[in-house]
Amino acid sequence: MLNLMANSIPSDISSILSELSKLIDNEIISEKEVEAKLFRAVLRSIIAESNFDNFNFDFSVFPDFLTLFEEVKESLFEIPHSITSPHFSEKFEIEGVIFCHLHTCKPDSKKIERAYTSYIKANEFLQILPKMKEITDKFFKGYLAKDGVIREYRGDKHTAWVFYSTMDDVFEDLDYHLRIAERLNGRYCIVVPVEKTPKNFINFFREHSEEAKKAGLRIWVVNPERGTIDPFIGYPKDLNLIKNFHNPRIASIISSFWRAEVKELD
Repeated sequence: MLNLMANSIPSDISSILSELSKLIDNEIISEKEVEAKLFRAVLRSIIAESNFDNFNFDFSVFPDFLTLFEEVKESLFEIPHSITSPHFSEKFEIEGVIFCHLHTCKPDSKKIERAYTSYIKANEFLQILPKMKEITDKFFKGYLAKDGVIREYRGDKHTAWVFYSTMDDVFEDLDYHLRIAERLNGRYCIVVPVEKTPKNFINFFREHSEEAKKAGLRIWVVNPERGTIDPFIGYPKDLNLIKNFHNPRIASIISSFWRAEVKELD
C-alpha cells in the first residue's frame, strides 16, 4: 500500500519556480494568476521528481501555503531566487489590479488583454475555491479532512484524495493527474466547477475518458451556487458516498449519451 506519511515537498522552491514558469505563458502577470497556478506548480514539481515511481509522498504534509506564496512572490517580483528564476520587476495598474512584467517586455494591448483575461480566470477560481472545499467536505461527511496541495479525506475504511482545478487546466495537467491516479488506485479525484456550456466536458470525454478510467482517475463537478456535486467520470471507492451526489446516475448517463449521440462540436 502506498505510504503517504513521508514529506514530499521539495527542499527549496527552485523546482516549484521552474514549473511555475512553464505555466506562465505571458510576459505580464498578476498576483492572482501566480496564486492560482501555484497549486499546479507544486503538484507538477513533485510528480516531476525523477524517482517518483519509487517515491513515498504526502501531499497534505505541506508548509503553510501563504508562506510559500510570499516566497514565490518575493522571487518573482522582488529578488530572484536564482539567476534562472523569472523576474517580473516592472509594475503598472489597471482598474485597481497591479500587473507585473519582465524588464525586457514592452506591454502592448494584446499582452495586457491576455494578462487581464488570465487575472479574471484566476480570480474567479480562487473566489469559488473555499466553496468547492466546503461542498466536498459535506460530500465526505464523517471523513477527516486534511488540507494540502491535494486535500485528503480519511475515513474508517477508505481514504480519498481531491485536487481542485478547472477543466481547462485538467487538459494541460492530465499526464500528471494520470500518474497520481495510477498510484492511488481509484482513490484520486479532481473536482472542477460547473461551466456555462458542456463543450469542455464533451471534448474531454471523447478524447481522454478511456485513459482516465484506465488509470482510475475520478473527475467530479461542483455547482457552487446550488451547493451540489455530481460525478463526471468515476465513482468513489466508498459506495456509501454515492448517495451524496446530487444526481448519482449522471456519470452513466453521460457515458451512454455522449458516446452514442455526440458526433461533432460547433
